[in-house]
Amino acid sequence: MARTVQTPTPEHQLYHEYSVEEDQQRTNVHYEQPPEFFYLFTGGEWNVYSCNLWDTATNDTESQEAKLDRTAELAGLKPGMRILDVGCGWAGPITYLSKTYGVSGVGLTLSPTQKKSADERIAKHGVDVDIKICHWQDYEDDQPFDAIVTDEVIVHFYDLGGFFKKAHSLLKPDGVMVNKELHHKHPKHAVLERGGEFVSQIYGDTGNYRTLSEELQLGYDAGFEMTVHHIPAWHYEKTIDRWQSNMYEHRERIKELLGDEGYKNWRIYLKLARRIQKNMTLDYVVGQKF
Repeated sequence: MARTVQTPTPEHQLYHEYSVEEDQQRTNVHYEQPPEFFYLFTGGEWNVYSCNLWDTATNDTESQEAKLDRTAELAGLKPGMRILDVGCGWAGPITYLSKTYGVSGVGLTLSPTQKKSADERIAKHGVDVDIKICHWQDYEDDQPFDAIVTDEVIVHFYDLGGFFKKAHSLLKPDGVMVNKELHHKHPKHAVLERGGEFVSQIYGDTGNYRTLSEELQLGYDAGFEMTVHHIPAWHYEKTIDRWQSNMYEHRERIKELLGDEGYKNWRIYLKLARRIQKNMTLDYVVGQKF
């Protein structure tokens, strides 16, 4: 007798396609939290909300800058260049890159709260950066970019192939796209267990993790020459351990900002994220336009 294969129910799956409007609403389930909360738990000068690099770093700021310097190296940043940071958060990364490497840029966010904080940071450091509330699908620009960067952001893009084509169209002829992202080691991990469902809900069910091979093929199809630079897992683990430590250190203030239940849920989320990443690789994927 043939075995019946059941299709996982929606709450057990990744890859949900939404309209631009719903995508923004769901994304902001996660990011429309008080910026002070994110600043307290990410720590450091630049409040980078993604895996940092710890080879020689001894604190949050050093680890954030080490990761951003690696991004700049892969993007080939030089003074006078223009960059696009898609999913720019509170503008810590693009502000640092602009200030350190003499570039100008545009940052895209879907969160009004993020934009307000980003604009304040940009004014503080006096950099040439413009933050826009705009979905990548809707973004157009009459000036091409030298580089486009994302940092653990493209996981939220259902139409990743469409994003790569958009990036290709926005870049100069010799432009570079740099994406840092987690990738499934096996397609089977796209079916979520209980812990994965909890993490997915924290992000408004906007997760679209892929295998590295799938991402590379989508990049090739969009007209990029793709290369990969692997990041050892211990950097991710140490980053999350630092976030957990920061949350505990500032637990009373965070509870005031999020409530006891909110504090508890974010602690659970970080513990689950640390465990789930063992089924994933973390990589810089660089696309050279040709």
